[in-house]
Amino acid sequence: MIRDERVDFPIVNSEIKFNGRIWNVKQDTFTFGHQELTRDYIEHPGAVGVIALNELGQMLLVQQYRHPLRKLMWEPPAGLLDVPGEDPLEAAKRELLEETGYTASDWRVLFDFAPSGGGSTEQIRCYFATGLELHPEGRPTGEAEEQDMAAMWVPISEVMEGIHEGAITNSLLVAGTFALLAAMADPEAIVRNADAPWLAKEY
Repeated sequence: MIRDERVDFPIVNSEIKFNGRIWNVKQDTFTFGHQELTRDYIEHPGAVGVIALNELGQMLLVQQYRHPLRKLMWEPPAGLLDVPGEDPLEAAKRELLEETGYTASDWRVLFDFAPSGGGSTEQIRCYFATGLELHPEGRPTGEAEEQDMAAMWVPISEVMEGIHEGAITNSLLVAGTFALLAAMADPEAIVRNADAPWLAKEY
């Protein structure tokens, strides 16, 4: 099996150029072979996402405003790993409830990915959730961009049409949809236990 490999090149200098509310912009100068290179990147706490599927073949999606793109984007429920010490699975369960008002009885790991390895330390774990039920108390009141966020069950075929036309472009939704289709065709080859090791976060 091929796998990503950790390599630690000597760091000559490292500075935080911007200290943000959620993530920082860092600049490293490091020795690469016989030369020194300088790279800027985002220090990111990581995130979790949830591909939730019901018995009708519909995906549970939210429509959230994303200011950098000035768009209301269709996305799977997701959130930052910004609570110190919080287990990723518990974070995913929390995000699903907070953003949609649903809980799930069955959880699996669908895939792990680094959405922008050339510019960010962000690693995302995407879970596959089934056995969805609306929580008796419904969805908690959201804040900021999540205050009036729409949540909707969308047929997989409609999501695929949106991806094909380039009408929906959220990276987690695009990757998650194709991973979902692969899992539906051969679940034993794709999904893992909910507590499977997160290799990319181990170093």
